[in-house]
Amino acid sequence: MEERAYTSGDLARATGETVRTVRFYEEEGLLHPLTVSDGGHRRYDQDGLEQLQLILDLRELGLSIPDIRGLLAMREGCRTADEFRRLLSERLPTHVARIRVRIDRLRRLESELRQAVATVGETPDDGEPGEVPCPCSVAMQDGAPRIVRVLARNGECGGRHPVDRPSRPDA
Repeated sequence: MEERAYTSGDLARATGETVRTVRFYEEEGLLHPLTVSDGGHRRYDQDGLEQLQLILDLRELGLSIPDIRGLLAMREGCRTADEFRRLLSERLPTHVARIRVRIDRLRRLESELRQAVATVGETPDDGEPGEVPCPCSVAMQDGAPRIVRVLARNGECGGRHPVDRPSRPDA
């Protein structure tokens, strides 16, 4: 049975990326088409699709292009299963540790974003007549998360602004 050939567009659609992204990884030497026609049309096989998916996953986890290049070089560089196992067991723990740090950072950020959503949802609108609370009033709440404090300008105006009323020319 003949294996399916994929175009750059097929790979892009299958991974949710753009053709430009596929070409980028090819230009970086991480992805190699099976064939390139005289007209420049590239064809990939299932292995190429899986390799692109792996590259994208590794990039999502924060690995650099050189790190990925080093991992992919193992495909050609290992002559025995023992050598492959040894190299993989030497290289992966460092990447696992980096990923763990990134996951912890993402979890902290997720918690902060959830807290920010809760904070802005709880902000009372108890202004004085003739005044309207500004974004600073949200940031001035006790325990406001960093993202709220930073984005709301944190108290430059004391949290209240006079209501701007349009002037009436006949008044």
